[in-house]
Amino acid sequence: DKILKTLRESPKTISELANGFGLARTAITTQLDRLVSEGLIEKGIMRPSNGAGKPAQEYKTVSGTEDAGSSAYLPFVKTLLEHLPDHLDQKERKNLLEVVGKDMAEKSGLNGSEENKKSLEEKIINAIEIVNDLGATAELIDGEKEIIVRNITCPLASAVRSEPCVCDAVAAFFQQATGSKTHAACERGENLVCRYIIKK
Repeated sequence: DKILKTLRESPKTISELANGFGLARTAITTQLDRLVSEGLIEKGIMRPSNGAGKPAQEYKTVSGTEDAGSSAYLPFVKTLLEHLPDHLDQKERKNLLEVVGKDMAEKSGLNGSEENKKSLEEKIINAIEIVNDLGATAELIDGEKEIIVRNITCPLASAVRSEPCVCDAVAAFFQQATGSKTHAACERGENLVCRYIIKK
């Protein structure tokens, strides 16, 4: 996005952007409104006019959005996981990834131990909605003594193939989200099938 790139250089007014790109103010305004709604830019200061005109609104990029649209995270994380065994043993890797999974649940607003009014199934459904928004197609399979969360489109497939302990992170996510003991029983054949067993 050329406008976004320009605003990363320095804040600009609508007139400055219109003149710089040779576009009508309405066209610039439409693009700015879209970038604001996407959380990439925001209104800055009102810049005083040099003459008798009204002050002009500056637009600037939102801090922390420099990596918006980045495709670097997947190869970075995959490479990081490939090197973990060189520095941490299996137990240490498992513990680390479980902390990551629990933290992801908490940051998603899921804490099973504090949601006593909800049933276990409701807690699992809430957690499934989160992982499905991240690219999974998980479903709940109800059993007599346990509930299975099954998924055939693992959104972390590349990471899992590099480091199977990643499945423990997802199990920890569901355990934190539900407050019930959870363990991974994933199938790692030619095609990955995620299976998380949640005790009733």
